[in-house]
Amino acid sequence: MTLAIDSTVRTATAPALRIGPIDLDVPVVLAPMAGITNTAFRRLCREYGAGLYVSEMITSRALVERNAITMRLIQHHESETTRSIQLYGVDPATIAEAVRIIVAEDRADHIDLNFGCPVPKVTRKGGERPCPGRLACSPTSSTVRSGQRATCR
Repeated sequence: MTLAIDSTVRTATAPALRIGPIDLDVPVVLAPMAGITNTAFRRLCREYGAGLYVSEMITSRALVERNAITMRLIQHHESETTRSIQLYGVDPATIAEAVRIIVAEDRADHIDLNFGCPVPKVTRKGGERPCPGRLACSPTSSTVRSGQRATCR
């Protein structure tokens, strides 16, 4: 499969893709894939063009509990810019605390909130619900930027 990117020269005021306050010159978003989109893979992809590269899915509870493996998974290499982490959870309070940790510790520029995952390993733990708990939003991802409130669409 070949990915063709528009070769038109873009001005500084017209990025190829804008997600909230984040401007990307290349309109490519690497989807988070468990066991695949680790630091090494994201760096390899970045060598072939800039865009947004999302981490593996991170369980908010494990992050709040500071699980050693989870803390390693949320690390980004210093060469990674527009650091993106995908969070998943079923408890709104735990998800909120995980977001606070990421923002307070400056661990990401972009947070992708996963509100539904069809994988059996996830659905057995309550992940089949499109939105955890009392959140009122669609089963799509929301973008959070440090210093701004999350907005569910």
